[in-house]
Amino acid sequence: MELLLKYEGHHVPACWLRLHGMRMGRNVWVFKLGRCGDVLRLMQQLEQESDAQVLALTLVTVVDGAQGQQSAAMLLDAAVPFMVLFTRLQYPWLQDGMEPYVEVHFQPIVDLSRGGHIYGQEALCRLRTPEGQLLTGQETFTLARHLGRVDALDMALQRKALQRKVQDLEPGSTLFLNVLPSTLMQPEWPQLFFQWLHCHVLAPHEIVIEVVESEKVDPAALAQRCDELRSQGVRIALDDMGAGFNCLSVLAMVRSDFIKVDRGLVHEARGSRVRSVLLEALVSMAERLGATVIAEGLERPEDVTFCRSLGIHLVQGFLLARPTHTPLQGVVNVPVAEPAATAQRQDRFSITDVIESPPAFDIQTPLTMVRQAFRESPALPWCVLTDDGRPVGVLPRGKALSRSMRTVAQGAEPLHRMLPYNIGLSALSRSLYLERLNASPWAVVDERGCYIGTLEPLMLVAHMLARQEHGASLHPLSQLTTGPTLRQSIEMRIARPHGHLELVYIDLDHFKAFNDRYGFVRGDAMIRTLAEILRNVFATNADCMLGHIGGDDFIVLLDHPDPMLVPQLLRAMAQFHTLARHLYDTDDLQRGYFVTEDGESHPVASMSVSCVNGSTGMPQDSVEASARAAKLKKIGKTSGGNVIVVEADFPHVIQPEDSSPHLSGWEQQVLDILLRLLQEPRGRDPHALDHVFKAYPFFEVLFELDAEGVQTHANWINPLMYGRIRGGGAGANRSAQSYFVHVRDSGRPFVSPIYLSSATEDFCLTIAVPIGGARTDFSGVLVGDLNLASMASLLENRSMHDKIMHRGSEQDMPLQA
Repeated sequence: MELLLKYEGHHVPACWLRLHGMRMGRNVWVFKLGRCGDVLRLMQQLEQESDAQVLALTLVTVVDGAQGQQSAAMLLDAAVPFMVLFTRLQYPWLQDGMEPYVEVHFQPIVDLSRGGHIYGQEALCRLRTPEGQLLTGQETFTLARHLGRVDALDMALQRKALQRKVQDLEPGSTLFLNVLPSTLMQPEWPQLFFQWLHCHVLAPHEIVIEVVESEKVDPAALAQRCDELRSQGVRIALDDMGAGFNCLSVLAMVRSDFIKVDRGLVHEARGSRVRSVLLEALVSMAERLGATVIAEGLERPEDVTFCRSLGIHLVQGFLLARPTHTPLQGVVNVPVAEPAATAQRQDRFSITDVIESPPAFDIQTPLTMVRQAFRESPALPWCVLTDDGRPVGVLPRGKALSRSMRTVAQGAEPLHRMLPYNIGLSALSRSLYLERLNASPWAVVDERGCYIGTLEPLMLVAHMLARQEHGASLHPLSQLTTGPTLRQSIEMRIARPHGHLELVYIDLDHFKAFNDRYGFVRGDAMIRTLAEILRNVFATNADCMLGHIGGDDFIVLLDHPDPMLVPQLLRAMAQFHTLARHLYDTDDLQRGYFVTEDGESHPVASMSVSCVNGSTGMPQDSVEASARAAKLKKIGKTSGGNVIVVEADFPHVIQPEDSSPHLSGWEQQVLDILLRLLQEPRGRDPHALDHVFKAYPFFEVLFELDAEGVQTHANWINPLMYGRIRGGGAGANRSAQSYFVHVRDSGRPFVSPIYLSSATEDFCLTIAVPIGGARTDFSGVLVGDLNLASMASLLENRSMHDKIMHRGSEQDMPLQA
């Protein structure tokens, strides 16, 4: 018995010779076999040790002594692709049909906007072997492909999934059903599919056909078939968008109700510029096309947060629920949104902000009932007419009450436009442009085409103008409220009867001189430093509003008197002095001042605060409040700056302590953490330090250099920064970098000035510690980067911790006495 292989490639695996294969001619290999059972064992070895691409180009056949006498034509006719014969021998039970072994598992699609409510279930294919082993969907379809039975498997899954929907899913629930294009395009498939629906008494709108882009297909033909299905009430989803063969051409031609974004784009997308841009583009296109986006592959809480920030509400992934034989019901636990991520969430548009819900009547409703509704609501201009819940027209008040009208349908006017409930602002704007001056209402429908409400074009214009004004009210550098919104907030608090005003103006001392001396990049860094500190110090004040006016002036606006205001401001001053020192040159820090070109000297890291509290009478408006703050500011300047001046008949001048030892030690705290990390195993695995980033999230990236300054392993990246910071780096020579030179030459840790990172476009700080301790034992450097927001958060957490510890020690003193 012999196994014959015919391979026409150029890269013959070396294992074929080792397994005693003999080359016969240029392309044929012969393996001698003893018994029938040896065929499977040999093919298992060949499959394990040969490249998959080689086997894909290999034909194989088995011959015994009698067959060896047959003609070459007969032997060639018996040859089949290697994996086909291998699959037949390894899984002989598949020869009689796959359907008895097919299992349907379900994975829920979760609605984030409804607190984790299950929107629908996706039916997934699994194969159970006679031995009880469960094969994944990919393994199952790979076997079917080798046997040429993919379409048979696909249809077996569809039949079983529809049967399981009746048995195990709630009535009226939505089932997402995968269908291969090769199956979908078969002429007889649609009729067969609707026969199955009729047999199981299933409504077409309960089924969503997921078109799986697993193979090349003619987009035009696919679009025509999908339109035929949609006309019968079935909804369409494009699966794995972003990974398929046709992608944009299919998206452009197929009118899909859903777009399922491929896991490769969604998974760990937060922080990745490339994935973020692609996702935002897909979300924008979906909104324009009136389709709902479903994000697949969510495996981390950060993925959920990121999807929320993009306005994606329907999600699916292992984080929420894995596929199971018994479908989950009800609500799935969804990770709570992170406060920081919530603060950064984009202001995304929802059509529910602008729609109204006037009464709707079925078109067969008696005219007397409709007239009665108009008489009971004198301000009602129209009502919507529906047919089986779907809007079909509008009935104006004048026509409804006209004596010439006999039926509701007689007075019906056509709807000028019907909008899906999830349409985006860009698509709405285009609709508004196309509609021009037509003021007739537009109907808004849900995913099933049923009536939700109406939208008046002029109301949309007003809403868009309001959004534009609000969107321009954030300072681009600090992302704090500015402009008209800030002024209006001050005016509203002043105008309230018996109101209270607590208005704090914060000014960076000598900022213009600093900007002239060090340049606008460090100037921007100083602005961001103070903004992040204020954000963290006042994070727990629910009624506090932070603002940024001009270049270096900030505002803290409170609704009520706060006895902790001055301590909070002192804490902010101390933190600013601590962090801002990293923006100055070492020589200037040692002197305590810097000198500009005109010869003037200016102190380092100083800020002045004016508190207008209305104790001398409420100001009339924001202009007067600003004038009072300017007077208080002058008092502070005459005191040398870096003070807090509180409004009173005789203003109080409060000067902070000269130093804040508990804050100045923050650098040592981070350096100590790095030193402790020297005891952690730091292998080549890029995820080896994920647990470290979870414990110390202020680190953006960590990496290690050897004694020559060469990076030993790839960067260890904080999972929150995936995509923003490049992986790799192993082998890079960093011996000229200041952090390596300083640590190598001095044997002491290194803390850099604040700088603008070219990778993340954020302000960062680098720290480094020696590996090996003493200079004689120096074996390398461990380096870490922190961003500005994390440093401010770290300072605030340290400050609060020391404050609690101090209170605790005061409470213990009487007991000790």
